[in-house]
Amino acid sequence: MEIKAVPTGRARLRNAARVVGAPWAVEVGRAGPPRMLLREGTSLELHDLDAFFGAEPSLISAFAVPWPDEESWEAAVSPGGDVGVFCNDEAVRAVTATGAVLWEHRGHRRHSRKENRSSCRVSDDGRHVWAMLPGPPSSGVWRDDGEFDGTPYRGDEWLVLAADSGRVEARETLGCAAAGGAHLPHADGRHMGLGVGEGQDGLHVYWGRLEEDGLRMWKHEDDYRILLDVHPTGLSYLSYAPPDEIAWHSFPGGLIMRRLVAADAWRPASGEAYWDGGGYVDADTVIATATLYAETPQDARHVLIDALSGEVRGEVRYPMPAPESAYPLGDGTWLTAEGDTLSRWTHG
Repeated sequence: MEIKAVPTGRARLRNAARVVGAPWAVEVGRAGPPRMLLREGTSLELHDLDAFFGAEPSLISAFAVPWPDEESWEAAVSPGGDVGVFCNDEAVRAVTATGAVLWEHRGHRRHSRKENRSSCRVSDDGRHVWAMLPGPPSSGVWRDDGEFDGTPYRGDEWLVLAADSGRVEARETLGCAAAGGAHLPHADGRHMGLGVGEGQDGLHVYWGRLEEDGLRMWKHEDDYRILLDVHPTGLSYLSYAPPDEIAWHSFPGGLIMRRLVAADAWRPASGEAYWDGGGYVDADTVIATATLYAETPQDARHVLIDALSGEVRGEVRYPMPAPESAYPLGDGTWLTAEGDTLSRWTHG
């Protein structure tokens, strides 16, 4: 069955502006309209996404990037839009729109830092900053017999910092060394999800919540899953096991309730179909991107799936070749990108 993609907005990025994040830094977990982060030169801009696609001014606030010469960093903004939080592989820094530095938390430096592997997110109530940073480095030497004599690297750290001061409220060692990661707030505002990639060494999903005695953290037992999205009710979440399985999990236990392999959603004329991400368009609908292995973006397909039963509703048809990926906003719409143009869609 084909499902028509209905355009609801189209906007072009200004000049050298580019969207922060991969593929987009769009905050959809908070109350109110979604927001988007753009980097233009040495500034980080926060925009109201609805206004960005409309005729009204969309800029909420802007912050000077604390490391303007670095390309690799991550950023988040407080719910009120008045504080920007930046992190690289050495530090987390909070700044105001006037350029004042509120605080900085310096972590441990990696032995070799070629790109940012850290992540940060402001909690939905604005009270805490969650951050993943390198842990204490290893110390010692490798002996001639192949044994390591010293203290090995125990893994990156997951920190909860006070948003007003940067004080460490809680920390836990993850037991892995991230090649990249991303935070995903839970719908209840208390829990935080963290997806960590170690390259060929695995993919990990963690959940945590701050309690009086510290950070309560638990890990999904499968070491090769990517955290995709949380259902608006918070009762379940989606994960992706590369290359071809999407799974629905109960929360907080993580029990797999149903699975969907790409071949059951799209059967191309030649080659094999693989998933390449997905999330909740709304409480009833999931959108997932299927591709042919090692092919071009023109081979992408976007599939709508019933969020409760996992049954495939049909393939989305656009007025042009399907974009490479789709980013669902949770309000019945999703975004796609082509060069410097962003489009917003719903389904007919």
